[in-house]
Amino acid sequence: MKKQLTFLFVLLTALAFGQSRIHQGQVYDEGDSIYAPAYGIKSIVPQWWVGMLPQGSEIFLLSSKKGKDAQIYVFADTATFDQLKRGWMQGLELSEGRTLKSDGTIVTKGDKMHSGVVLTGGYNSAYSGYIEARCGEYGRCLQLLLICPLKDLDEMKEELEVFLANTSFIKPILIADNAGFDWKLFLSGKHLVSYENSVGTKSVNELWLCPDGSFTSKLKRSGLVKGEAGKYKGRKKGTWETNSIGGKGTLLLKFDKLPTVEVDLTTEDDKTFLNGRRHLVLNATNCN
Repeated sequence: MKKQLTFLFVLLTALAFGQSRIHQGQVYDEGDSIYAPAYGIKSIVPQWWVGMLPQGSEIFLLSSKKGKDAQIYVFADTATFDQLKRGWMQGLELSEGRTLKSDGTIVTKGDKMHSGVVLTGGYNSAYSGYIEARCGEYGRCLQLLLICPLKDLDEMKEELEVFLANTSFIKPILIADNAGFDWKLFLSGKHLVSYENSVGTKSVNELWLCPDGSFTSKLKRSGLVKGEAGKYKGRKKGTWETNSIGGKGTLLLKFDKLPTVEVDLTTEDDKTFLNGRRHLVLNATNCN
């Protein structure tokens, strides 16, 4: 089940423990504080749960310690309830036909909104989902996506509420320092996805950058390729390279039997942009 969910676009990369930035791969046990300064969000890992930002990922994952296959995926961004609601209803396209979307009933009460989730495209039928959002006064919203066996859903929803109750919104602080940012190290083994709108409902361009220097692209729209983009659409292969250091850089995509493409790279507030368009960064699961 966890492997099926690695495609989720969850954004909490500015997390920190206390006042220090979180370390990828470090485990945060129940009772540990987590702090996302760029989003102005503080919370505490709830009892019977463990949290981690996996190595090379933008996913902050909470896993149950009760022996149940239950995970809560935590993501935050600048959005409104109306934007989130549209995204939930349209459905989130994950990968290769796997989607999740609202079951059609979205309930809003105060600063919270929630809905049941329908899983399609290869998910185990014994599993179910639930999504809840809470928005703060500074325009940031926190979303929690719970995936677990249907028989455990009610119990796990109660524990999700504990996490949300211990969450507070404060004024965001931008603390990013990208002077030594190594683009080659960051991009190696990554799956980059852009979506057609800010709430990420349908992927339009995808790029897999493998550690051996090869890449696969799946382009539906212009943006990644400037100028004559038509011949680059569909699934293509080639090799990639970058030697850029710092907040801005350049990625060279050397397509097989097509001219090389130069892509502008930018990282800002823990977000990644290719040619000025936001891309979500996931682990590439199809590299050898």
